[in-house]
Amino acid sequence: MKHQYLDWPWEPMNTIPVDHELNTLLRLNPEFPLAVSHDNLSSYQNHFVNWHKQGSIEISVVKEGAVTVNLLKHQEQVAAGEGFLILPGMLHSIRSGTEAQNAVYETFFFDPCLITGFRGSYFEKQYYQPEILSRNGFFHFSMTDSLIRPLADDFHDIFQEQYRGNAFLECRIQQKLQKIWMVLWDHLILTKSISSYQTDDSRLLKMIDFLQKNYQKKFVLDELCDSVNLCRSACCRYFKKMMNMSISDYLNEYRLSQALFLLDNTDNSVTEIAVQSGFTSASYFISKFKEKTGLTPLEYKMRKKS
Repeated sequence: MKHQYLDWPWEPMNTIPVDHELNTLLRLNPEFPLAVSHDNLSSYQNHFVNWHKQGSIEISVVKEGAVTVNLLKHQEQVAAGEGFLILPGMLHSIRSGTEAQNAVYETFFFDPCLITGFRGSYFEKQYYQPEILSRNGFFHFSMTDSLIRPLADDFHDIFQEQYRGNAFLECRIQQKLQKIWMVLWDHLILTKSISSYQTDDSRLLKMIDFLQKNYQKKFVLDELCDSVNLCRSACCRYFKKMMNMSISDYLNEYRLSQALFLLDNTDNSVTEIAVQSGFTSASYFISKFKEKTGLTPLEYKMRKKS
């Protein structure tokens, strides 16, 4: 798995670092704000890329297997030979289409300035209008579509990354990005009807903020319910409907992401990491960690050192 972000804080990359509102902490290089990622979901916990949103445009193409893109109140399966576009601010997660099958996909992320030139430009107003983009944050396409198939070489050149550090080639890549964007704009964005993919997530973010601030403590459902003025059953239903996972599953995923960070960046004992990550005991932590990664925490740490 290869990422070309400027500020990725640790290796290996089993999870996407996020803030309390689930904005990714990864940043594009300001000199040429384009990053490429080559991902195999088998390297992520439970074949799952955690919930996050970013300030950049994300375009992915599935190369092998299939992925399920989770959006608020919506799921979409994307198979090999298909791709998807996710716009800035769209909360999403990605899961392998089937646990037994590899899910390999490539993604490039880029700042809108590469297609619009600068904030408030003519091109931004004509081809990146917020009132149009706000209709939907997710678009699914096929690489075999008659309008998209001619772009195959342009996608390939971007994913190859051989242009980095060469001003002339970077200029050519910018032109390819603009070409891809214009086709997707005409073919997908302008023609897709208003959907429910974008929805008010203020209550959900409040719940996530509560869980992230209190993950080290024993979880009490009533306290979460009180923080968002919902009864227990409504709270659980709402979270499951929006996130396509239960509150306990999300909390375990978040605790494991914190444990991975501690394993990668400290010499703390397994017992200390279990407590610091919010697990009730070291044995339970080891059990959940092995369930997700196939390794015990000590095996994971030893493999990282080798």
